Amino acid sequence: MKYIIVSFLIAAMGFCNPKCDESTLTDAFTFPENMSDFIPYDNEDKFTLVHNSGTEIQFEVYRNSTVETDGCDHCCDYYTYEREQMFIVADYPFYDIESNIYAREENTFNYGIAIGREYFSLNEDMEMVDSVKINNQYFYDVLKLKSNSYSEEYESEIDSLYYNYSSGILKIIQENGDTYEIQ
Repeated sequence: MKYIIVSFLIAAMGFCNPKCDESTLTDAFTFPENMSDFIPYDNEDKFTLVHNSGTEIQFEVYRNSTVETDGCDHCCDYYTYEREQMFIVADYPFYDIESNIYAREENTFNYGIAIGREYFSLNEDMEMVDSVKINNQYFYDVLKLKSNSYSEEYESEIDSLYYNYSSGILKIIQENGDTYEIQ
């Protein structure tokens, strides 16, 4: 009986881990040529958000552009895709902010922003606001985003995010009514 079990395990390992003589690139997803129109920040850009109490919080942007590889565990095919990450760091205790953009099929891309535990997708359920006046300045083609994070483990801390492709983060509204607005 012991020999049957050992033989079965050896055979199963052989079926689960196919040997590839050569991997095959099946797709290479790249950003559309106008991708820079959707990324408002350059590496080491700085901007300020002002809390409704008057506290000014300085942010600095760090960008990272890569080409990633992915595929399935049980086949020899793989694909590549371009990825753009932005880490937005505050000089004050604030939420971590990270933006990720992934190239997908047919010149499309996934674009999301994480602020703390909240995630905002720029792909679905977007509400377009014609214009918004913030600190005596008008911003146009503004997206009002609600968090896509659904968890019963914690209460949502951020109500909404105002964002546009030319200026980036314009306004953050917390559930408790606190606001952070671009200066």
